[in-house]
Amino acid sequence: VRLVQHAVEVARASTSIGLDYDYAVCATGTTVIDSAGRVHRTRILEADQVRAVVRAVGVIAAVPVSVFASTLERDYVLDDPIGLSTDQRTPPDRFTAAPLSQVAGLGVTSMPLHIPDARVAAALARGLEESVDGVSCTRSTGFVDVTAAGESKGTGMGRLAALLADQGVEVSEVAAVGDSWNDISMFGRADVPCAMVGAPGDVIEAAGYAPPADLPPFLTYLRTHYRHMPSQAQQELVAAFERIAKKYDLTTHHAGPAPGQDETTDSTPRRHT
Repeated sequence: VRLVQHAVEVARASTSIGLDYDYAVCATGTTVIDSAGRVHRTRILEADQVRAVVRAVGVIAAVPVSVFASTLERDYVLDDPIGLSTDQRTPPDRFTAAPLSQVAGLGVTSMPLHIPDARVAAALARGLEESVDGVSCTRSTGFVDVTAAGESKGTGMGRLAALLADQGVEVSEVAAVGDSWNDISMFGRADVPCAMVGAPGDVIEAAGYAPPADLPPFLTYLRTHYRHMPSQAQQELVAAFERIAKKYDLTTHHAGPAPGQDETTDSTPRRHT
């Protein structure tokens, strides 16, 4: 809750346009609050689950992982070998250091685990879901977010829609904008999903469309997306595409389609798959 309020305050101070909200879905979708900070819906992890997650991180992770725990009142740092909580860019009152024994039973809504390497984060998320009962692990940029099973931004949007329906408010259209994997569940509930520039490729794919100007040259995409392949395999992949490009008289380093070239005749964006 504090993080949402802080984010809105920062956004208000950094833009010339007004920013306000009636409701916010936060803590990886587990919680719905209103503009006054009142909590309308929330779901927490059991104390035993919090303790089990911390134990499992120590067993599964082969690299340093910073472990945080969020409640409705504040965000706690349980272990921070990476140093995120003491980074000079982090507000000094952002986190409260406390032992696991104190935090586990405080009503933890989510446990953000800071782990910069995306591949290691994916492996950690799978391992935690397999070893800790009743939790879901959703990746975001630099983090794995641990919540009660089934929680996501998408389910949070569903809770907000139900809350509005109880008040007699009909939701006619939903737009969702996201830049990371934890936003994919929102895209599934949105009429207008949109991935931000710089989002991972599978996030852009989940949104269904990327502005043509934001698409990289195809060879750049191949070399970036398959950068972990052996160099010989990369060379063969590039050579294969160059043969196809030459056969069909394509420009291999073209910067992407011109405006309108990647749209249907009725100007409806074509969904990329």
